[in-house]
Amino acid sequence: MHRVLVTSLLSCLALSAAAASPTPPTDASTPRPVTTGVTLAQLRSPVTINLPYTADLSSLPNPAQVVLKLNVDETGSPTHIEVVQSLDPTLDARVVEAVSQSRWRPAVLDNQTIPMNVNLTVEVQH
Repeated sequence: MHRVLVTSLLSCLALSAAAASPTPPTDASTPRPVTTGVTLAQLRSPVTINLPYTADLSSLPNPAQVVLKLNVDETGSPTHIEVVQSLDPTLDARVVEAVSQSRWRPAVLDNQTIPMNVNLTVEVQH
């Protein structure tokens, strides 16, 4: 009985492995993309934004959020920064200035750095 059980298990594993293997393309001239994957752009360190003590933040929720859209280029520099959700023009300008000075690890595709669009939510606590 043990031999039958082992043979049955091995047959099941062989069938499941055959079912799981990818099927070759029907047309040999059709290119198949091969990739090592994508690594997303990442902020290297948190950004600190200093506001003057005269800034009146009492009318803003705590924490408040500024949402930005930007591009991180191949070198890790943020470019084309746009405010998507604004809090206050002065505060928005400080956030954009701080983010423009930040450094990122660029996105990687197939072991090559690539530019990547990023949506960034900056939380302002006061």
